[in-house]
Amino acid sequence: MQLDGLSLSLSPGEISALLKSLPLPKGIQVADVALTDSGVEATVKASLLLGVPLKFKVEIDRFAGPKVFLKVSPPVKPNWLVVRPLVLALPGASYAGHSVIEIDLVSSSRGYLSGVTVRKAVLNKSGFFAEVSRVSVNVSWEQAFSRISW
Repeated sequence: MQLDGLSLSLSPGEISALLKSLPLPKGIQVADVALTDSGVEATVKASLLLGVPLKFKVEIDRFAGPKVFLKVSPPVKPNWLVVRPLVLALPGASYAGHSVIEIDLVSSSRGYLSGVTVRKAVLNKSGFFAEVSRVSVNVSWEQAFSRISW
């Protein structure tokens, strides 16, 4: 299935719920989420750091084709004891260097997408908005709708 264009918008509450429900490695949890003018601040608790809450700032750095690059600013650099396991737990994510995490949307889709081009991506106090074009989906409409829970 091929889509010429698609847009996605998430409210601040939906972003918070999404981040708090991410399947993370054992002992790591997102405790709080706050949107800022240029991204999101997430408070993460990790048992390996005795549950001390750490606040990370995440901003969209850039995007190209199917890849989105996120700038992650930990409170104490380098504090990758928490970030590295989070990155390794996300399908299609890798560390791109200089506090930037690369997310490949095709790889992250676990085989549902074979191609996508990100045209716009904005994350701020109002929420998240993205526009994509040339979306190639590896499932039929029937399969896609059967995966949506109403």
